[in-house]
Amino acid sequence: MTSSPESTSVGGRGRGGEVSVIILAHNRRRSVERSLRLLEGMQVEEVIVVDNASTDGTAEMVRARGGRAKVVRSTENVGVAGRNLGAQAARGEFLLLLDDDSHPYPGAVEALREAFEEQPRLGVVGGFIRDQDREGRPLPDGAVGTFDWWLRAGASGDPPREGFPSPHFPECGCLIRREAYFDAGGFFEPYFFHISEPDFAIRLLTSGWDVRYLPTARFEHVKEPRSEEYLGRNLCFRVRNQLWYCWRHYPLDIALRRMLVFALLDLIECVWLGATRWWLSGVAAAWRERDAVRGTRAPIPRALVPRAELGRGRMQLAFMLWMFRRKVLSPLLPAKRRTAG
Repeated sequence: MTSSPESTSVGGRGRGGEVSVIILAHNRRRSVERSLRLLEGMQVEEVIVVDNASTDGTAEMVRARGGRAKVVRSTENVGVAGRNLGAQAARGEFLLLLDDDSHPYPGAVEALREAFEEQPRLGVVGGFIRDQDREGRPLPDGAVGTFDWWLRAGASGDPPREGFPSPHFPECGCLIRREAYFDAGGFFEPYFFHISEPDFAIRLLTSGWDVRYLPTARFEHVKEPRSEEYLGRNLCFRVRNQLWYCWRHYPLDIALRRMLVFALLDLIECVWLGATRWWLSGVAAAWRERDAVRGTRAPIPRALVPRAELGRGRMQLAFMLWMFRRKVLSPLLPAKRRTAG
């Protein structure tokens, strides 16, 4: 992982109360420009755009805008490791993580900051992400499969003021205490993408920090169309990283069971999507690239397992059963029964 001289490494604690925005970008100049425009007037002290080797002029656009925005450039696309570059360059006590196509709604930053003021051991709090389906259509709030459904563990109704305990957080819309970020070691760089959030969350919990979800802090995530090849590669990363995650963090017997269960659930989903080859690629990559995680195994205490998971496996199974009923059973029912359901 390398960065240009525009990056400035900052050690120690960040400035008290200040918020540094970190936007991870790769060849999404128009989206980044839109996000920067929408951040104007919000209560943040600086905006750091981590340019993951873009070739579309993203860095030049950010520099030309000036103001609070600055660029940290990587000479290659390092994926989630770019977050670590941004965190090193940040000055604020709190780090607001965004994707190049996400932004907070007015009031979201203030709501997240308030959560930290009331909870001194809060390490990261994720916000509500307005989700879209595979065709780019907005999904209803709380719909099965959305971030909201996952992070509330299926709960509904008005959220408590302090939010919900969570096993992970949305990387495209969250606020992290800088001290906790470095205490937990930042994002695990070999993942590149996917499963990086639960991996980071479990290390935060192990270090004594809390992980929560605050749905009253809302974010927009405008997912631009992606190629089938891009979506397939993401499935490959997810399958590989899921196996690595279980191996890195669970006691041996639990790790082996989780690896088997999650691999099976991922296989079912990949078969469903007609992407079996990407599942095979992910499993093969987990073994072929095993040197990337060699020596990183650090099982958490057994007593921490329920808090670290909060039923994540059951939620994934519930989601798949819901998809089965919706895609397979529902079309077989008479029209009246489908409407009633």
